[in-house]
This record gives sequence, C-alpha cells and structure tokens, in this order.
Amino acid sequence: MNWLRSLVQRNLPAKIIALLVATVLWFFVMNDQNPSIEGSFTVPIHVVNAPEGYKITRSEENVRIKVRGARSLFVAAGASDFKAYIDLNGLQEGKTAVKVQTVLPPGFELVETAPEIVTVTLDSIIQRKVKADLIVTGASAPGTTVAHINPAFQMVTIEGPSTAVETVTHVIGYVGLSNNGTDFSLNVPLTAVNADGREVDGVRLLPDSMEVSVQMARGLTKKVVSIKPIIGDDIMAGYALGNVRLDPSKIEIAGEENVIRALDSINTEKVSLSGITKTTKVTVKLDLPAGVIVTNRDIVMNLEILKK
Repeated sequence: MNWLRSLVQRNLPAKIIALLVATVLWFFVMNDQNPSIEGSFTVPIHVVNAPEGYKITRSEENVRIKVRGARSLFVAAGASDFKAYIDLNGLQEGKTAVKVQTVLPPGFELVETAPEIVTVTLDSIIQRKVKADLIVTGASAPGTTVAHINPAFQMVTIEGPSTAVETVTHVIGYVGLSNNGTDFSLNVPLTAVNADGREVDGVRLLPDSMEVSVQMARGLTKKVVSIKPIIGDDIMAGYALGNVRLDPSKIEIAGEENVIRALDSINTEKVSLSGITKTTKVTVKLDLPAGVIVTNRDIVMNLEILKK
C-alpha cells in the first residue's frame, strides 16, 4: 500500500500538469472534429387540449425551429425528431395569442422559434333553422305553366361556426322546368346564401337537398306584372322609411284570361315595421287574387330605415 501511495505522490505536480494538458488537448480535438453548429427545421404545429364544440383556426400551421448542437447530432437527427405544439387548455371563444412549445432530442439547445406566438381563433359550432326558398328556372312546354310547387319540407337546419351561420339569410334551391308540360318530381340541391346572394362557405345543411313535386297546368293565360309593396305605418318614433327595393320587382302570373286581363300589379302581404331600427331584408309573400297562380309566392323586400 505504501509503494502505491509513493507511486502516486512521486512527481505529483508533473502528473497534474500532464492531466490538464491531456484534457485541454481532448477538448481541442473534439471541438475541431465535432464542433457545435446551428441548424433549422420546419415542423408542423400540433394542437393539444383542444376544446370540443369549436372550429379552431390558427395563424400558422408550421414553425421554424433553430437549434444548436454537436455536428454528430445533426447527422442522426431529422425534422421528424423535433416537435412543436400549442396548448389550448382553458381558452375561451374568440382570438387568443398562444406561445409555441417545443420538444427537442437530447443534446440540442433551442436558439429560436419563428414564429414564437400563434393567433388561435375559437368559433363555437351552432345550429339554426332557415326557410328553404325554391326558385323556378327555365321554361315549361308551350301552352303550360306551373300551377303549384310542393316541397317535401319548409325548414332546413344550418350547422357550422357561429360567424358563418349568422351570415346566412336564406337557403335556396333551383327547380328547373326543362320544357316539362306534365307533372314531375325532382331532387333539388340546397345552398346557403348571404344577404348579397353569395354562397356561404364553412356551413353544412341538414338535409342538403329536398324532393320537390311540380304540378303543371294547361290553357292558362300568362302575364308579367309589377309587384307593389304594402307596408304598415307602425315605424318606431325617431325613424323614417327610405327606399324600398323588391327582388324580383316583377313576376309572371297565370290564370283564366278574364282574371289576368284586369291585373297590372300584384300586392305583397302587409309588412310591419315595428321594432325595425336599421336597414334590413325580409321575405314576404304575395297577396294573390283568387284564380291567380305564380311559381313562387316569396319576395325579398329590402327596407331602408333612416334615423331622423
């Protein structure tokens, strides 16, 4: 034991210096042969703890991760080894800025995340019932006209994000006559549209089509007449009625010749202005005289409400 102690203590300063030099040389060689470098990877941003009943949109789908590590680590690592995610736990409806979290393989150091913050929007999924309007297109066979249209149902359920569902003003379907002269049935696809008549994306119709039966009539006289809006005088105090626009403003009517000959216009049912304080669109039915038929009794009335 004494000889071992003597061996260790002999020339101890020189041995310590030699050990330090060897350590420095090892670090020098390692840094020269396997230096620390930086690299970047683009990875998808995963969502965790997503709340149910919401449509989730985010400002970014991917993130660029810049990392530092030994060169040998980059040889074995790929983009799939790096993870990025956003945690939506506790988020409420609306827009929220959420920090991007990362998971790196052992030995790597995070230098930068771009972007570091992602804007997340939560939009609640809702349902709403809307009346389905049928629009007749094309022409029937000569000497015939549409007597009545019988839809399988009246109301359609719209489902989707609240911001999209609330823009839907009505649901439409097109009934093509296709030169038919006899009664027929067809399946009509339905479309949700906004106040400008444009299709609203991101919503689902339940159901998205309907069966429609069309009754045709012969020997009736046809005539195009204007539509006259009938509006109540119950507008709220402090407001005035401006322009009134109808869509359509004219319509083709059909019936016995002696009835049709005396008509130059068709009135709408009376529209109440009670409670209306801003320009709005309403769907109103035509007030048809006895013996007069039209392909669609529903008219869209645009009411301009002005504040005094």
